[in-house]
Amino acid sequence: MHALAPAIEITQLELKLGAKKILHGVDLCVEPGALYGLLGRNGAGKTTTMRAALGLQGFTKGVIKLFGTDVSSLPSLPQALGVALDPPGLDDTLSVRQNLEIARIRGGIRGGRSIDEVLELVGLTHRQHNYGSRLSHGQGRRAAVARALLGDPELLMLDEPLSGLDPQGVERMLDLFQTLSRDEGKTVVLSSHHLREVQHVCTHVGLIDDGRTLLQGSTAELLSTMPSHLVVRSSQPDAVLSFLSSAANVINVAVVAGEVIAEIDSGFDSEKTLGTMNGIPVSEFFVKHSSLVDVFQQTVNEEDLRSSLV
Repeated sequence: MHALAPAIEITQLELKLGAKKILHGVDLCVEPGALYGLLGRNGAGKTTTMRAALGLQGFTKGVIKLFGTDVSSLPSLPQALGVALDPPGLDDTLSVRQNLEIARIRGGIRGGRSIDEVLELVGLTHRQHNYGSRLSHGQGRRAAVARALLGDPELLMLDEPLSGLDPQGVERMLDLFQTLSRDEGKTVVLSSHHLREVQHVCTHVGLIDDGRTLLQGSTAELLSTMPSHLVVRSSQPDAVLSFLSSAANVINVAVVAGEVIAEIDSGFDSEKTLGTMNGIPVSEFFVKHSSLVDVFQQTVNEEDLRSSLV
């Protein structure tokens, strides 16, 4: 039995816009069924990478394949794609519903999710007769996602779908993406600079900075490479510092702004360790786990140091 080809496979992608080099070496591998976060700061190259993967932007070097098909042959791709780019590209002179009706006709979409279904999924049923010009920034994003969901796409490529959404809207969209991936087996790729929001739902991430892939992989595995920190608040921080300095599974410890912060490994037992502190008063303690922000920042710092030494 042959293994399924990656939903997206990008190798050493380089791209120029005019004389300016935008992408310097992007590598991405998205397996079918993954909820993949393409993450990075604004201007990192996420949108350009997506456009190149969809055949909308030429490139100077590299290979791009979708489900094993070269990007140059995308019109013959048997799998349906759902796309929401930045900006959304809605016709402001038409209502949301009319935009979706035209998208179904132009895309030759038959079967799968209807207009009513996708409007309900993104929470725009009550706005379906609003003209594009009357939508807020976040509503425009949701309308674009609704358009991408029409029919039965196997791969969804969504550029900054969380931009402009309030916290409730972000949660709704992330729940939707997770359901599509986990329950329906769809491949969802979303670009975002909201690292904290997506880390709890994305199964895999790729971190891009300055047109390069710095790292990619399973979200859980990337987070496991980062340390956790024990934070202890006490009226005797120096005593806590002295005690933890000799405790097992503590790597580094320091007093910062009156709090004792210790870098700990996975074998550290906070309840057991702090229960043997010989009467040292502790008002509060908690373990702070690293986030994708920490992973990204450490990787960027290491890359900057490496570049300075070349």
